[in-house]
Amino acid sequence: MIKALAFVLLFVLTNASLVLLFPPTTTRVLACLAIYGCGTGVMLAVLFIPGIGWLAAGRTSLRCEGGRCIAITFDDGPTPDVTPKVLDVLRAKGVLATFFFVGSLVEANPEVARRVRNEGHAIGNHTYSHPSLFCFLTPGQLRAELTRGQDAIRQATGVTSTHFRSPVGLRHPLLAPTLAQTGLDFVLWSIRSYDTWPQSVESLRQRILDQVHPGAIVLLHDRPGRGSSVMLEVLPGVIDQLLARGYRLVTV
Repeated sequence: MIKALAFVLLFVLTNASLVLLFPPTTTRVLACLAIYGCGTGVMLAVLFIPGIGWLAAGRTSLRCEGGRCIAITFDDGPTPDVTPKVLDVLRAKGVLATFFFVGSLVEANPEVARRVRNEGHAIGNHTYSHPSLFCFLTPGQLRAELTRGQDAIRQATGVTSTHFRSPVGLRHPLLAPTLAQTGLDFVLWSIRSYDTWPQSVESLRQRILDQVHPGAIVLLHDRPGRGSSVMLEVLPGVIDQLLARGYRLVTV
């Protein structure tokens, strides 16, 4: 909560610097631009850059016995087009993964969500509606996104999620205390595959395998759209390579 208050204070002071514009002089305008630019830059960085954990520190690695483990995670499902195909690959390879579900999609595709549970995969909370402006939600909206996501998953699968991942890894000034209240562990990633961007099969494969290390958490997506066909083509070979290197594929 102290960090949230510090963020609000930074916001207030940054905007208060606008008074320097009146009366306008070259020196005052430049001073205002410098203060406002620096303050705004800091705020945007702690909200938008996943690697900056000042407001809420997300877990980016695993701690497991023996060390040689990796978690493959999928965001933005469940979807009727892509999630079942991902599950087919995972079942054929005999490995587990973690799916961060969007609550509204769980309500729309409860049978897919139950298949994920039935096949032994972990299910995490990825908010209820995947708001693109997650970091600008009101306190009430933030709590509702987490609790409604939890409720949708629980009602469809019977699973009470213990892990949370925000849309695109965005932060919120009140995320840390809200997670503490809801009992959720904030999980991010250490390998971002950019699988939703147009790229070749070889590019995606190497982007993942070149960054592999013990305890890594890999970010993929099980939603239709740009890159899903490439991801599905790459996934079996990536799993084979990880197993061949002596890694165990685990859930978060």
